[in-house]
Amino acid sequence: MSKQTADSLTFTVKTEKRHIAYANFVVEAYDGIGVIRTADPEAGILEVLVSPDFEMEFRRLAEALGKEIPFQIVE
Repeated sequence: MSKQTADSLTFTVKTEKRHIAYANFVVEAYDGIGVIRTADPEAGILEVLVSPDFEMEFRRLAEALGKEIPFQIVE
């Protein structure tokens, strides 16, 4: 699911606790695509703040990352 504020979209993402650091590393490696905050580390729930200009890039990144580890946008 994504929520939009004046300057960013917030995507809720589900992964496994053991993959949080890796997911954070990958998202931050793509300069400017998004910033991750951990909403519930035990449940593997993340929030990713994304500039509206990078929405499609983030969706493609999430899809590719989901082929490596459990990582999906919660709709």
